[in-house]
Amino acid sequence: MKFIAAKWRHRAAEVFGIDLRTLALFRVALGTLLAFYALNRMPDALALYTDWGVLPRYWLLQTDDAWWRLSLYVISGDPWFVYLLLVATLLAGLALLAGYRTRLASIAAFVLFTSLINRNPMILIGGDGLLACLLFWAMFLPLGARWSVEAALSSQPPPARHAHASYASAGLVLQVLSVYFFSAILKDGADWWPDGTAVYYTMELERYASPWGRELARWPLVMQGLSYFVYFLELIGPLLALSPWLQRPLRFVVMALLMAMHVGFFIFMELGHFPFVSLTSLTALLGGWFWDWRARVNETRHPLGPKIYYDKDCGFCLKSCLLLREFLVLPRAHVAPAQDSARAKALLEANYSWVIIDADDRAHLKWPAFVALLRPSPVFGWLHALLRWSVLEWPGNAVYDWVGRHRAGFGRLTAALLPERAVKFEVGRAAQRFAGIFVVLVLAWNLGTIKAFPTVPLWIETPVLRLLRIDQLWNMFAPYPSRTDGWIVYPGKLEDGTDVDVLRPGQPLSWARPPLLSGLHRNIAWHTYRWRITDKRYQGHLLYYGKYLCRDWNVRARPGKRLLTFEMAYLEELSQPPGVAPTVERRVVWYHDCKPQDLELEKQRREERRDDPTREQRTRPV
Repeated sequence: MKFIAAKWRHRAAEVFGIDLRTLALFRVALGTLLAFYALNRMPDALALYTDWGVLPRYWLLQTDDAWWRLSLYVISGDPWFVYLLLVATLLAGLALLAGYRTRLASIAAFVLFTSLINRNPMILIGGDGLLACLLFWAMFLPLGARWSVEAALSSQPPPARHAHASYASAGLVLQVLSVYFFSAILKDGADWWPDGTAVYYTMELERYASPWGRELARWPLVMQGLSYFVYFLELIGPLLALSPWLQRPLRFVVMALLMAMHVGFFIFMELGHFPFVSLTSLTALLGGWFWDWRARVNETRHPLGPKIYYDKDCGFCLKSCLLLREFLVLPRAHVAPAQDSARAKALLEANYSWVIIDADDRAHLKWPAFVALLRPSPVFGWLHALLRWSVLEWPGNAVYDWVGRHRAGFGRLTAALLPERAVKFEVGRAAQRFAGIFVVLVLAWNLGTIKAFPTVPLWIETPVLRLLRIDQLWNMFAPYPSRTDGWIVYPGKLEDGTDVDVLRPGQPLSWARPPLLSGLHRNIAWHTYRWRITDKRYQGHLLYYGKYLCRDWNVRARPGKRLLTFEMAYLEELSQPPGVAPTVERRVVWYHDCKPQDLELEKQRREERRDDPTREQRTRPV
């Protein structure tokens, strides 16, 4: 019995375990994604996250579920505070990317990101919910055990074994696969099976289709085949990936096919960051055998590791060498003080440079030493051919010399920011048990979405779970793609009687279909928001959006060109079967009068400038 139990534990560890090197890759992808997400939101932060924008805090707190969605952004609606939180989110992403204080960075990233998406639920897409779930599981995993600042500088070495199995790793694997499996079950419309017309109707939604997607719509048989491919891959792929038999090849093939599917989504559809979040999640399925194979290939090409010599009196130099060894993935590189080698000591004292001795026993100094160090790297070896050009040697050496002249200052900085300390890479048993509870909750929540229970259990719907933002409803294009498409026109009238297009200032007002509907909006956030407010369920937001458009126009408008009134008109187009022309119906969603609410604010500002003649001089840009 003990043998059987041990055998099944081993099987479970293989199925639900994640290699530490794979977790490092997942961490790098997750941190990069979060950093770009924060940067992408900054240009629209004033409109989307402040009280000046489309969703003031007092209205947010009146909407459904607001009390179960905690957000740091509710503390203040001032722009400076919003930008401060976005910068903090950016820094948390960069810290995750580098593996700097990884546990703290993962917790900060989760809190900051969930606060961000809770601030404006009107702009959320499926990728936002999935990213929140990934950040949740990241808090319980040893993301910094490989290829990180912590792994390089910790006084306590990271775990020797690459294999990692825990409740949290099981939670992450199940989370990644649940998105596809439960999404497939929810796709129970005939468009997916047996008709195979789902991709056709998806491409008919021109608000999502890219130019390549519109070209794809010309091939009906290809679209039918893609409909079956997506449906059955999402349905069967997760089951194969969890198979305890032939686990390595099956999981790798499923991962590769799902990644290819998302690359196709990126090419043929305008889905914002959703494909990138999904690709990030799928990195967690990469088996440790892949890294072992890459290590064997690299050892065959470079059987001997390089020797890295530094000045023993320079703490900054030692840390730099350790970080390079870690991030260039050179575990067999030997790091030692130059004073321990007569040859290295002579070269260091003669050239005031670190010394790299390569596998051919050739010595390299300054910039060429860094380039030589790239050559045996299994990750960055391709850079060696690009950076070894002689034209780069002079500027590279100049940078090295500048750093060398200021190494005392860098030493003080790294002593403060990168102190040697004992890092606890694994979370404690209590935290793992807590993660184990959520493995069960997430699975039960997903089962509830497909009506596996008569009703969704109350212990799933509790506010506590919703506070954590790990909602489980993966109904993308389910049960079938929408038949409703169309475009938006906001005709407005200025003080001087001019008719304008409020969404496209400077362009003539036109009711004709734009050449590409997916190009109407600046990014996926505005795309989602403007389509969502055409839905009657969200009509309470129309007043605040109308006020925002008036403010945004009139603050910048010249006298006589301020906006007085406008309509929000939706030209709704119903998709038809192949060969049948679509029908278009014009529907006025909202009528807004700017003068009573918003021109008063502009008058106040003009009076303030008139009362204080120095104001214009003080605020004029230099």
